[in-house]
Parts: sequence; C-alpha cells; structure tokens
Amino acid sequence: MTRHMSEEERREQILTAARQCFIERGYHPTRMEDIAATAGLSKGGIYFHFESKQKVFDSLVDEEFGRSMTFLKQVTAGTGSIAEKMQVLGRHYLEYFSSAPDAPRFFIVMGEIGLRDAALKAKLLAMQTAFVEEIAKLIEQGIQEGMLRPVDPKATAALLKALLDGVEGLTALEFPLEMDKLIGVGLELVLGGLVKR
Repeated sequence: MTRHMSEEERREQILTAARQCFIERGYHPTRMEDIAATAGLSKGGIYFHFESKQKVFDSLVDEEFGRSMTFLKQVTAGTGSIAEKMQVLGRHYLEYFSSAPDAPRFFIVMGEIGLRDAALKAKLLAMQTAFVEEIAKLIEQGIQEGMLRPVDPKATAALLKALLDGVEGLTALEFPLEMDKLIGVGLELVLGGLVKR
C-alpha cells in the first residue's frame, strides 16, 4: 500500500520535478503539464499547491537561497576561530556543488531568467547582497579580533562570493574539477591572503 504523502512532501516532489524541467527545457518552454508529468501528478495536483509556473520558480529560488543563508548564518554565529569558520564555509559550498549537481545548473537558469526579468533580477540581487554582507561581517569581526589583515570587508566578501559562483558555474558546465584539490588550494589561497601573520 502506498503511503500518503504530506502536503510538504508533495510540495517537495513538485519542486524537484520543476527544477529538473527548468534545467532540461529552460524556464519559458516548460509548461505546468511538463512539471505534472515529471512529478507523476495531474495538472490539477500541481495547481493545488502552486497557482502558477512563476510561483513554482520563485519557490525554488527561495528554497535554494534559504538553504544557503541558513547554513551561512549558523556557521558565522557558531563557535570557532574566523579561519575555522571560513574553512567550514568554503568546504561546505564546494562539496555541495559537486554532491548536488542540479543546484549549480539551476543557478545558471536563475541567472539567465534574471537577465530578462526585472523582478527576479531585483530579488536575486537582494539575496546575493545579503550573502555578501554576512561574509563581510565575518571578515570585519576577524579584522577587529586581529586575526585577519585590514582588508576592505565588503570588497573581499564580494570577491569570495564571485569565486564560489565561478566554481558553481564550472560545475554546472561539467568542467572536470578535482574538488578535494580545489578545496585545498582555494582555502590556502584565501586564508593565506587574509590571515594576519
């Protein structure tokens, strides 16, 4: 007997199917019927949870950034030195890109749509800004504690975000990366440049 799914489980089933459709077909060619077929549900079943394709897409964007920001804030608010926190963050994001390949691919889709959709562009910009500001606070804390060199926190945070986004983009394109080496070299370069000697 098939177990009845909760509303939250059904919602996740739909979002997983939608992510797959958006990655494989692109946003505009994807229809609600495609999402329903991929999820193994009726079109009405999709509309019961989401009133439009745009709402599905927005939920995926919110989920992706929500997951990222939750982890970031947990680490920045946690215990450990600034260098240790930066190591944890760098390792987490790089390992996530390689272990969940659909995440970087969806990142590319978000950027593509954001170039043409002013509302989504504003939303993505706000989310990216929040991420950079959180990293900047961590760097500022490290400077005040005498652990990091007196760099410009916001510019440094933006550069670190750009490095992560670059790796995410390469991963989406299936560029052959040896993630263990990348993590080691990346942390050595970043911490070597930031940690006060």
